[in-house]
Amino acid sequence: MNASSKDSCKSHDHNKDHRPSDRSFAIAFFANLIFAVVELVGGIFTQSLAITADAVHDFGDSLAIGFAWGLERFSKKSSNENFHFGHRRFSLLGALFSGLIISGGAIAIAVTAILRFWEPRSPVSLGMAGLAIFGIIVNGVGATALGAGKHAHHNYNQEMMKWHLLEDMFGWIVVLVGAIIIHFTNWTWIDPLLAIGLSIFILWNVGKNLKATLYLLLQGRPKTFIESAFRDSVSKIDGVLEITSVQVWSLDGSSHVMCLKLKVDPSHFGKSGTLETSLVETLKTSIRTMASAYSVAPDNLTIEILS
Repeated sequence: MNASSKDSCKSHDHNKDHRPSDRSFAIAFFANLIFAVVELVGGIFTQSLAITADAVHDFGDSLAIGFAWGLERFSKKSSNENFHFGHRRFSLLGALFSGLIISGGAIAIAVTAILRFWEPRSPVSLGMAGLAIFGIIVNGVGATALGAGKHAHHNYNQEMMKWHLLEDMFGWIVVLVGAIIIHFTNWTWIDPLLAIGLSIFILWNVGKNLKATLYLLLQGRPKTFIESAFRDSVSKIDGVLEITSVQVWSLDGSSHVMCLKLKVDPSHFGKSGTLETSLVETLKTSIRTMASAYSVAPDNLTIEILS
């Protein structure tokens, strides 16, 4: 017997938004685009495959950031008759699209680098070093703008962009070291070797984020949600006899949705077979408080109480 009405599971976006601002995405987008142009000219000038290939890669990144920026803005729209939970999941599309572009660019770099072993060139090491230092600064600024270490929560769209800018920064540190080695040893094979190493590094880390993004798009249970701990907490609430069902999925990696069914002690039911209003509200308030610790906003929680 259904003894109470359900809470609304419709999202009204009352929960605090930890997502990056338009300004943050704008800084990352324009910084990356301008640097890609500088990098392309510098790569041609220095004859460095690692830099030229990364310039093409950064143009792809700029496209990915721009697309992610647009979807992030769209994802902030409120719920409507077609999207009852709002548009947060559109940010996952941004993460998916960005990851595919970044992966495609990394594969192209690796293929080009392998071919370069048969067509060796002598890169201008000092020019490589100068661009590497510039790259470290630009990508560091972009990653900081997207909230590296600033917010308590990150969705996968932001995480994909932030992580890639950070790995680009680390990649430029590797290029800087390689440029110094080439300058003192004239080992030209270091250049394509660095390009291959960076490609593998990018594919490995972006691949992990792509896997996590697809997992959420397929409505997998959020990895941070420990169901046994949640069940244990709810079962200790006075009057709760059994938790019959817990269903949790994520909107964007940082905001989750939950549907909960539970049975209560029959002694709490009146002669009419319904629960006292005060008990219903007490139960729901306690459960909402517990669920909020698992990134489930009150408006994204459905509670069904059964006899």
